[in-house]
Amino acid sequence: MNKGIRIAVIDNGINEVYIKKGLEKSIVIDENGICVSETKNLGQQRFQHGTNCAMILEKYCTDCRLISIKILDKNGRGAIKSIYPALEWCYKNRIRLINLSLGTVDFRDCEKLKMLVNEYAVKGMIIIAATANSGFVSYPASFTNIIGVATIDSPLSYLKDYMQMGIDAIVPSEHSVNICGKEIKTSLCNSYATSYMCALIANKLGNDKTLNIVELKKYAKERSYIEMAEEGYEPDWIYRAYILDRENTSRGEYYFKAITGSYDEIQGEIDTVIAYSMTGLEDLDIKNKNLIYLGNEDVHNIDVYGFVWSKETRQRQIKHNYYQGNGLEVPIVILAVEDKIDKFYVLTELKRAFANDGYNAYVIGMEPECVLYALEYMPEPASDIDAWKKFIESQIFYKQNNLVIWCVPMEDRDKYLKVYLDYDMQIILCSEENSNIVKFFFEGEMIEKKIAGVIETKDIEEIYHIAESKLTEKENE
Repeated sequence: MNKGIRIAVIDNGINEVYIKKGLEKSIVIDENGICVSETKNLGQQRFQHGTNCAMILEKYCTDCRLISIKILDKNGRGAIKSIYPALEWCYKNRIRLINLSLGTVDFRDCEKLKMLVNEYAVKGMIIIAATANSGFVSYPASFTNIIGVATIDSPLSYLKDYMQMGIDAIVPSEHSVNICGKEIKTSLCNSYATSYMCALIANKLGNDKTLNIVELKKYAKERSYIEMAEEGYEPDWIYRAYILDRENTSRGEYYFKAITGSYDEIQGEIDTVIAYSMTGLEDLDIKNKNLIYLGNEDVHNIDVYGFVWSKETRQRQIKHNYYQGNGLEVPIVILAVEDKIDKFYVLTELKRAFANDGYNAYVIGMEPECVLYALEYMPEPASDIDAWKKFIESQIFYKQNNLVIWCVPMEDRDKYLKVYLDYDMQIILCSEENSNIVKFFFEGEMIEKKIAGVIETKDIEEIYHIAESKLTEKENE
C-alpha cells in the first residue's frame, strides 16, 4: 500500500489537540477569498464538526495525512463562494481527495457549483460530499461526479428514494472516537457518514491511485449498507464536450463549453462526447471519455470507461422510482410550442426569468437534447402514465420546485393536456407570418400577445410576468 494519502477536510476547522498525528497544514479562507494560515485557537470551539470528521477519517484510514481548510464559522455557516478558492488551493497543492461534509439545498447555487465541480472533477479531484440532513436534494452531493453519502438509521424516509437524491452510499455515521482518553460517539447525521466513506475511499486509493470517479462511485455503492442501483446518473457532469456531426441551432446556451475541430486534435481538451446517432461514433476512441447519446439505438456495447447517459437512462429512473406521494401540489403550466419556434431558447430563458424572482421551475422538454441545456428530459408518457407522473412528483418534492412547465408539441397538445386534466395554465406559442403569437388560457380567460419578429429575452420576460401574475393571483385567493 502507498501510505500517507492526503485528505483535505473543507469544514469549520480542526482542533489539532484531538488528532493523533497532527495536521499537515491548516488554512482558512478569509472574507476576500484568500487562503491564509489558520492561527486561531480552536480549543474552545463548541461546534466540533470538522474535528469530528477528522477523527473519523483518522480512525478508519490510519495513515492518512489531514489538511484543514476552514470555510465555515463557529456556527457551521459559510458562503458557497468560499468553495472555489478552497478547491483551487487543493488543486495547486496536489490534494486529490476532498471530504466535504457540507452543501446547500438552494437551487440558485446549483449551476454555479456544477460548473465549479465539473472543472475540478475533470482534473481528477475526488470529492466525497454529504447530502442534506433535511432530506432534500443538496449540492454538490447530488452531482454525478461527486460521491454523495447519507447515513443509515435516518428518521427520514428518503433512503428508498436515494436515486432522486444523488446518493451513492448509505453508511454508518455513529462512530466511537477518543477525545483526551474518553470515548464518545458521533451523532447520527450525514456529515459523519461522509467522513467514514471518505476514509474507505482513501484506503482504496492508497492501493490504486489510478482509480477514477466512475470506479470509485461503483466501489462506494458496493460498500453501501443498502443495495444501490448501478445506473441512473443525471447528465450534469460535462465540462467540455465534442458534439459529433451536429451544431447548436438554438440560441439557447449549453450549460458547458462545446469544443469544435478535428476529434484527433481536440480529444485531449474534452471530457465528454455527445452523439445523435451511431454514425461515426464507433470510429472514435472514446474509452476514456464520458458519453451522452441522444439517438434511439442501444449503446450498451459502446466501450466507454466514463459516465454514460442515453434516453434509456431516464426510462430506468422512471421504472425504478419508488416514491409514493399524494399528487402534485404546485402549479402546472402546459406550454405548447410550434415546431419552427426555438423551444430550447424559450425554455432556458423562461426558466431563468422564474429563477430571477426566486421560483424554482421544473422545466420539462420531450426531446433528449434538453439535457444539454440543463432542462429536464421526459419521454412521452405513453406506456405507464402513473409511473411517469410519480417520477415527476418525486423530483418536485426532493428538488423543492415551485411549479412545473411542461413543453409539448403544438400538434399533440390535446393528447398531453389529458395527462394533467387539472393543469393550471396553458400557453400556446405559434408563428404567424413575420410575427409570433402567445395565447394564455387561465380559468376560462384568454390573453393574447403578439411578438413582432424574432422572440427576444424581453418577450419571454413578458410571458413570465403574465404567467406569474395569474398563478400567484390564484394562490392568493
